[in-house]
Amino acid sequence: MKRVLYVLPALAMAALAPYARAAHTHVPTPSTWELNVSASDFGGGPAMKSDRMTILTDTDKWFKWTDVSVDADGKTWKTSWSGPQDGTLKPIVGMQGGQASFKTDDDSSHWVMPDGSTSDSIMVLSPDKKKGTLTMTIKTKDGKEFHQTLVYDRVK
Repeated sequence: MKRVLYVLPALAMAALAPYARAAHTHVPTPSTWELNVSASDFGGGPAMKSDRMTILTDTDKWFKWTDVSVDADGKTWKTSWSGPQDGTLKPIVGMQGGQASFKTDDDSSHWVMPDGSTSDSIMVLSPDKKKGTLTMTIKTKDGKEFHQTLVYDRVK
């Protein structure tokens, strides 16, 4: 479980990729989002103490964010990502070997962690665009699978 702990902070960054069940859903930019730990369900998988993401650009073609998260062991992760929303894997800055992709056409995200673990997720954004609920499936390199629901509140 310990080697999976770095997976969640990175995957949670996907939470604010503005992906809702209706394609082409976007959040206001810039906007800042915080993980609501008490409303989230980590599904027996790796947990976080906190996560704060700033969405800088969110259009049909381009997505850019920065993130600061603290995992269950107290390690702080400072990461960012920028790229097209066409499903192309691009590096996660601040996490050597980590990659992510986003697709605005179907509002999906896919993550590959440095150890080979993966995540696929969908975000449901509230109509007022002030709450995002991320449902994700994490598959670890050793074959374990976790289903998590993370809730984020827009704070700015």
